[in-house]
Amino acid sequence: MTAHSHESPGPWQTATLASLAALLVLRVGFNLVSPLDLYADEAQYWRWGDTLDWGYYSKPPMIAWVIHGVTSIFGTAEWAVRLPAAFLHTIGAVFIFHLGRDMYGPRTGMFASIGYALMPAVILSSVVISTDGVLMPFWCAALWSLWRLRDGTGGWASALGLGAAIGLGFLSKYAMLYFLIGIALLLLIDVQTRRALLGWKGLAALCVGAAIFAPHLLWNAANDFKTVSHTVDNANLGGELIHPGNALTFLVDQLGVFGPISFLALLCGLVVMRSEDQGILGRDRWLLCFILPVLLIILGQAILSRANANWAATAYPAASVLVAAWLVRARPNRMLWYVIAGICLIAFLLAPDMALSVRLGIGLVVAGALLGFGHLIRHAPSGLLWTSFALHTVLMLAFMTIAMLPASTSSALGFDNALKRTRGWDAAAEQVFAHAEALGATSVLVDEREAWHGLDYYARDRDLPLISWRRYAGPKSFSESVPLEGDLADRVLVASLHPGMRPRLRSDFTDFEHVGTVSIPLGHRSNGCPIVREFQLYVGTGHDRQDRTAEWETRFDGQTEFKPAPCPAPQD
Repeated sequence: MTAHSHESPGPWQTATLASLAALLVLRVGFNLVSPLDLYADEAQYWRWGDTLDWGYYSKPPMIAWVIHGVTSIFGTAEWAVRLPAAFLHTIGAVFIFHLGRDMYGPRTGMFASIGYALMPAVILSSVVISTDGVLMPFWCAALWSLWRLRDGTGGWASALGLGAAIGLGFLSKYAMLYFLIGIALLLLIDVQTRRALLGWKGLAALCVGAAIFAPHLLWNAANDFKTVSHTVDNANLGGELIHPGNALTFLVDQLGVFGPISFLALLCGLVVMRSEDQGILGRDRWLLCFILPVLLIILGQAILSRANANWAATAYPAASVLVAAWLVRARPNRMLWYVIAGICLIAFLLAPDMALSVRLGIGLVVAGALLGFGHLIRHAPSGLLWTSFALHTVLMLAFMTIAMLPASTSSALGFDNALKRTRGWDAAAEQVFAHAEALGATSVLVDEREAWHGLDYYARDRDLPLISWRRYAGPKSFSESVPLEGDLADRVLVASLHPGMRPRLRSDFTDFEHVGTVSIPLGHRSNGCPIVREFQLYVGTGHDRQDRTAEWETRFDGQTEFKPAPCPAPQD
């Protein structure tokens, strides 16, 4: 029984489901009319879905399966590729409601569920398709199933559900490993979890999870452990280690992943939140086992090498519940409001891809609104939840509005750099392949993974093969899986994005003639410099791939062709 078992769940559940349904309709509607092109990773996952398998070059298979299922019904338009994202996060939010309800009561469940659904990272990954979005419903389901087993309210269905959720989570993203770390910690510190799992139900969960994941492991074994090795390479632990500045960058980034108010409340809660009720304190510690290990491991990764902001995303389903529980039961605290308002202002000033005036304006508005609302409600911490919801809703609507604006307007607001990866691929594909057909090319060769995926999707009805140049001895990405050889190499249209790669590209051909340029304007940076996706076009014949020896690697160091002039131009 929870401390809030006297609360009737009906009104809170109704409010939660109504809010989630409204968000789902809004996100699906935006997806249907969005003008944004697929970015490279989305196009890659779509291509994987052409051939169902138990694994792919860099990721487990679930995202390809999901996209395949939807596009088989609705076709290959951008909205169809992205359609599952909104539904997957909605499912995850429903599981979060049930987890929060069972742990702390239905009010906390509502706050936790809506807070998760309005998380900035979820706002973004609800309108694009990503492995994080596919993973999250399984992670959330696993959390709820494990809690029900621990609490004694779940039977064999919860045990089997836990195993299925863990197995399917691993088929979505290897980050599911952090869930097992959380379980390992609980086995050490939580008697009830230990009692629930060290028995037949725990064994059943283990067997189900292993059975689901086993085919992917067998696929890896049969394919030189491609996915596993890519994941290891992604850690990038070679070379110089220890980059303490990355720790601050990572922590600042989390303000944009979880939300500034939510993340700051989490950090403050770790220091100041306590409870006299040992049962509640035990629940808090249970959730922290799925929060702190993720944050600390990725923070360590950031210090040792690098860490993308979204790598810690799995910490936040549990954090959504914990922050909601803390703020619901906390006493009024004026200082908490002032600290969060001040740090929010600083966080918005540090935000990337926006003009300084925009960042300053948003920061002042948010900080002022926080202080004003806090004073109005006498600094009740639960008011921070409503403030966070309001802020995230405004940010979501602003993002959707900016995405729909004409390029000239979004450029004036300083958002071109943020949107550049989702612009211009349709035009680039049309022009590059028009040149290829006009020149009688037998294939098109590009020198960047992102370019390959962008052109691959937007020229999906093409007749000419599209090849990704192998910079190294063997393939380093899915795009490089097909080599340039045989008839494909007779007359190659090379579409190059990288000035430093062109001398190396030239060395693989007997004849290498420059035949034109494809320039796709993408807007302007905040300093006024244009953003251009520029392909230099060559016709290559007499393909003779050079051995990737150490001498070849160093021969072209420092050489470039058609290197753009620096912007801003250097001053005399």
